[in-house]
Amino acid sequence: MDLTEARKLFPFADSCIYMNHAGLGPLPEPSRVAVVEMAARLSNPPTAITVWPAIIDRLHSSLATLVNASPENIAITRGTAHGLSLLAVGLDWRAGDNVVGVDREFPTNVYPWMALADRGVESRWVKPGGGRVDAEMIFRLVDDRTRVVALSHVEYWNGFRADLAAIGAECRRRGVIFSVDAIQSVGAVQVDVASMNIDHLSAGAYKWLLGPVGMGFAYIHPDLIERLRPPLVGWGTMVPTSSPSQYRVEFQHSAKRFEESIISLLDIAAFQASVDLILDLGPAAIEDRVLALSQRLSGGLASRGLEVVEPWPRSRTEASGIVSFRRSGTVAADLLAVLTAGGVEGRVHDDFVRLAPHFYNTEIEIDRVLELVS
Repeated sequence: MDLTEARKLFPFADSCIYMNHAGLGPLPEPSRVAVVEMAARLSNPPTAITVWPAIIDRLHSSLATLVNASPENIAITRGTAHGLSLLAVGLDWRAGDNVVGVDREFPTNVYPWMALADRGVESRWVKPGGGRVDAEMIFRLVDDRTRVVALSHVEYWNGFRADLAAIGAECRRRGVIFSVDAIQSVGAVQVDVASMNIDHLSAGAYKWLLGPVGMGFAYIHPDLIERLRPPLVGWGTMVPTSSPSQYRVEFQHSAKRFEESIISLLDIAAFQASVDLILDLGPAAIEDRVLALSQRLSGGLASRGLEVVEPWPRSRTEASGIVSFRRSGTVAADLLAVLTAGGVEGRVHDDFVRLAPHFYNTEIEIDRVLELVS
């Protein structure tokens, strides 16, 4: 299936121009069908329960392929915050340690680090310059007590995409853990944990991955897994024994140590179908399509006198699927209301409108948006 054919997997697309994938991505038709089929398998007799380990292992493998990792380093989570908390809560912090993050991040990548204050851990925040965050800004705040550098691959408010490879390489050189919130990138632009020198990555399923709400995944580098104590513990956290009543406290030696028990098979089925679609279409092809659409949108807005939220102009390597903009003298909510009346779904953040097209959107839809805001 190519990207053009994939549009038919979103039946609403002919009656709605949906450009809020940075907020909530719709389930494609295969994912909806997968939930129905799994529900049938869980009915009388509930046959799916007998093969649930294999079902979950397949998702581990698919997610590993998506981010160029090993399945043993993938944990299924309930979302981005859950994945980030595996690191924030599980690391052996000492009073006087610090975390370097980025100001204006979404709270999901702020609160897990701020909550460490009662353990004597300081949070330090980089101020974006002209909407950008680079390695030089970050490492001005890094010292010999910095344990973690935590930032988003793509900033939720302006769509800026950071150079993870450069930042991660310097973190690796200094022995600092590099943690990435990838909810606004994975599924839209390519993510490679190896080439980007990522130690820890977390993402929810429900945005660009087009998966179910309440699901996500985390990648944990092999050297980091044994250093993290699971914040939640259950029978699935431990190495299996020959009998359920034979108790032995030995954490699994893979990322499964962070999966405390059975996971919702309905959500697993939907998530698997969504990841299958992303892999089938090809992450590289999806990235090309998403960037072409977002750059057509941002360039068209700028040429019509609207202000694209900085950094603008931006290079392809800085771009993502997110385009935020405003019009001088116009309330953002009023600007969004014009789009909504024209059948376009977007979102307001602060004093700007944020749009986020995905691979199944079209150039005609982009041009319709430009016509409406003009």
